[in-house]
Amino acid sequence: MAKVIVTGLSVPLDISEIETQTVTTQQQAKALAVTLTNMLHESGYTTSYVMRYHLDKDVCVLYVAESHIADIQLTADSDNAESILQDLRQLLGTVYNKKALQNILLQIKEKYILDSIKVNVVNFNDGDDVSLIIGVRAKTFLWSFEVATLPIYGVTPSLTVSMPLYGAVISAQGQVGFNEARVTSKKGMLDYMSYRVKTGWHAGIDVSRQYVVWERYGTDFTVTIAKPFFGVGIFHNSGVFGISAFIYGVATYYAVSEPDEKLHDAYKDAGLQLRIQASDDRSIAKKNKTFAATLCAGISQYEYLATSRISAYMPLQVTSGLYVIPSGYSFYTNSHNRVYAEYVFDSYLLGYSSRYTATQSRHIARLELLYEVLYELVFVEVFGSSGVYKTEFNSWDITSSYGIGADIYYTTVMFTAGCAWNTDENFSQYYVYTGVRAKF
Repeated sequence: MAKVIVTGLSVPLDISEIETQTVTTQQQAKALAVTLTNMLHESGYTTSYVMRYHLDKDVCVLYVAESHIADIQLTADSDNAESILQDLRQLLGTVYNKKALQNILLQIKEKYILDSIKVNVVNFNDGDDVSLIIGVRAKTFLWSFEVATLPIYGVTPSLTVSMPLYGAVISAQGQVGFNEARVTSKKGMLDYMSYRVKTGWHAGIDVSRQYVVWERYGTDFTVTIAKPFFGVGIFHNSGVFGISAFIYGVATYYAVSEPDEKLHDAYKDAGLQLRIQASDDRSIAKKNKTFAATLCAGISQYEYLATSRISAYMPLQVTSGLYVIPSGYSFYTNSHNRVYAEYVFDSYLLGYSSRYTATQSRHIARLELLYEVLYELVFVEVFGSSGVYKTEFNSWDITSSYGIGADIYYTTVMFTAGCAWNTDENFSQYYVYTGVRAKF
C-alpha cells in the first residue's frame, strides 16, 4: 500500500482527501491523478493538471504542472491603455485561474469605463505556461443608478454619469433624500479626474442642501454647502494594491437657516486636504480590501480647523465560501460648530431610523461574517458594530449594534436588504435597510 504525495502544487487547494488515501495499483494512481486534475479545473485552474504519476512500492507521487501567466498582450481602443496594461502586469508570474481573471477584468472594466474585454488564452512557447491576448474597447458613457434607505435621510435615489475623455473621466452625480415628513437632502457633484500612469489631477465642485438637527438644543435647520476643490497627486501599484495620494486646495461656503427664517448665518473656510486611498480589487469576488484616509487643515472666520476621517475594510477568507471581515471608521474634528459634526447613528452604527445625536469625535469597530450561499450570486451576513463617541454635551459614551443582511448580485445589478438592532433597545426597536445598485 502506497502513500500519496503531491508535488508541484502551490495554489490554495484542499487536497487532504487525496493525501489520506492509499494506493495499491496503477489504475488507482491514475484515478487519483484524474481526480486532482478535475479539482484544479473546478477551482478555476483550467490550464494546470497532473502531468504524470509514479507508483513505487510504498509511495505514489502525483506531479502537478502549474500553468503560470508568462506573457500579456493588450490591444486597446482606450486612452488609458498604458494604465490598463500596468494593472494587468501584476498577473505576470501568477498561476492562471479563470475565475480570478474574470473578477480582475470586471474590476478593470469598471475602473476604466470599458465597453468590452475579450480574452484569448494560448500556450506560451509550446509549454505549460500561458499567454493572455486581451482586447478592450472603451465606453462612451457609464450610467450608475442607486436607491437606498438610510437612517435620518430616508430613501435616497442617486444617478451618476461618467464619460471618458482624453485620458481622464468626467463625472456628474445627483442625489435626493426624502422621508414621510420632508425632503432631507439634495446633492450634486461635478468633477474631472485624470488617469495617468504615475501622476494626475482632480478638480470639481460639490453642492448640497441638507436638513440638520441639533439634538442638544432641540432645533432643526437647513445647511446649504458649496465646495470647489482642486488637487494633484500620484497613482502607484504596490503588490496587489492600487494606491493614490492627492493633496487638495479646498474652499467651502455654508449657509445656515432655520425653517421659520428667523436665523440666517454663513460660514466660510479654506485649507488643504490630503486624501490617501488603497484598494485590492482581487481580494474576493464582491468585497474588496480598502483603506481610505482624509486629513484636512484650514481656517474659518472663527477658528482654526482640523478634521480627519479614516476607514478600513479587510476581508479575510476562512473557507471557500466563508469570510471574516473586520473594518473600522474614525472621525474627528476640533470644531464645536454643528455644521462640522457627524451624526452618530448612520450606516456605520445602524439601529435607529431617526436618532439625531451628533458628534465631533467617533471611533467605530465592526466585525462581519459573510457566507457565499451561491457562487458570486447570493451572500448572507451577520455583523456587529461598537463605537465610542463624544456627545453634544462633551462627554464620552459607548454604543453598539448588530444585525443580519443579504446581498444578491445579477450581472451589474446588486440588491441588498437587512435588519439591525441597537444593543440599548429590545427587539421591538429595529431598523430595516434596503438598496438597489445598477451600472449600465
